[in-house]
Amino acid sequence: MNHPPLDGGRGGRVLVLGLDGASLNLLEPLSRRGILPNIGRLIEEGCLSPLESTIPPVTIPAWVSMFTGKNPGKLGFYDLLRRDGYGVRPNGGCFRGRNPIWRILNAYGYRVGVLNLPGTYPPEEIDGFMVTGMLTPSKSSPSTYPPDLASTLYRRIPGYELDVPQWAYADEESFFEDICRSTELRGEAAEYLIDSIPCHLYIIVFTEPDRIQHVLWHRPKRLEEYWMLLDEVVGRLIELFRDEVIFIVSDHGFGPIKKTFYVNEWLMRRGLLRMESRWSRRLLSGLGRMMEGLYRRLGETKLLHPLASMLKEALGVDRLWRYLYAYLSKERIGGIDWRGTRAFSCVHTPHFGQIYINLRGRMEEGCVTEDERMRLIDMIIEELQSLVDDDGKPLKVEAYRAWELYEGPYLEEAPDIIFLIEEGSYEVDAKVGVGRIFAQGAPWTRWTGTHTKTGILIARGPGIRRGCILPGARIIDVTPTLLHLFKVPIPEDIDGRVLTELFE
Repeated sequence: MNHPPLDGGRGGRVLVLGLDGASLNLLEPLSRRGILPNIGRLIEEGCLSPLESTIPPVTIPAWVSMFTGKNPGKLGFYDLLRRDGYGVRPNGGCFRGRNPIWRILNAYGYRVGVLNLPGTYPPEEIDGFMVTGMLTPSKSSPSTYPPDLASTLYRRIPGYELDVPQWAYADEESFFEDICRSTELRGEAAEYLIDSIPCHLYIIVFTEPDRIQHVLWHRPKRLEEYWMLLDEVVGRLIELFRDEVIFIVSDHGFGPIKKTFYVNEWLMRRGLLRMESRWSRRLLSGLGRMMEGLYRRLGETKLLHPLASMLKEALGVDRLWRYLYAYLSKERIGGIDWRGTRAFSCVHTPHFGQIYINLRGRMEEGCVTEDERMRLIDMIIEELQSLVDDDGKPLKVEAYRAWELYEGPYLEEAPDIIFLIEEGSYEVDAKVGVGRIFAQGAPWTRWTGTHTKTGILIARGPGIRRGCILPGARIIDVTPTLLHLFKVPIPEDIDGRVLTELFE
């Protein structure tokens, strides 16, 4: 294929840096104080804007929507996990068949390089390169295109990690050290790939900010140390694109976890979810406490990380996730009398709330008719919006019917109700048998940070309007805006718009 010269875009190549979980409430004050000189310089020379994520604001669907320009109803992804009967399983191959930006640009002769973008496993053929990241089973699995890039990259960057899963650590200091090491190696890998494989567009994602902010949100000084390091790494990449267009984007924002809401307990107390027996609840609750106690003990004795590493190598991340969520579905929502249950929540990630109607014909033991489904949805949303905390405080609840958020061929796979409590600061747990509706913090994970709806967009370079305001910029607007930079027609099925306010 004849490639256009490497001056695609208005002024040269284009670099998109994805900083997973980067948030205005962190970056703005740190930049103003001079803690982040490189990111701060980009903001000063270009523009900084809020970027509204998907609902839910979760890694997948957010990154997939960003680089396809489509809403989750056209993609079929509403979480890292998808409902599988009454349980869940991990998503995979998230960009396949969804016409992502690299497919569109390749068709017009532009080369694209992708590093560590969640949802790209298994790697697909691309004119450029692809190195997969999160949800890749292991480095021994196919993780690059071209295939022989893996041996070259991993030999050149020894110790390179595909991901640093925070659940595998109980010791905060070891976790912090490994996150910093992974960030530096990710930056080295990006520099090597940019230097050795010429492309018109590079998409480089750092997932480490998300991981560390989940665990250490309560330690602002530690987070500041991490962001100083990340700024240095980002600065070296910025230097490679000194007079070219650079975007920094995030898939969602971040904030503190205040409480946990036990949604299935709430549904049970309203007569919408029924347990098989009181003994089932007690047994499962006891099993859960025992397993959580074992997890804590392994962490205290510093055996958790080596054990997790051994299991990851032996089983691969994909199988390990499947086993983990099969267990969690049994432990957290086992013992439910499905034939007597009209509404329930699955074991999705806890950063948002979701409720499914046990619909006849859709669910194996469904008992709700289509007519009753609509009345039930209306009733549950009305009650959610009247939710009161355990201290009597009325809560702000944003609750949506699936069709109010999404449209497309995969709409029926979405939860019937999606909700956020207090801007997402209340996490949502599907566990039954806990005997309460609310708990302080996040008792299960003990994380202190969680996702919020508003991420960031920073843009700088030739043709970018300095200090511009982007009202209502959404995550699905990133792909059409990048296509506009390359003067490529925007496919009709893209839901986002070109952020014309960004350009001079």
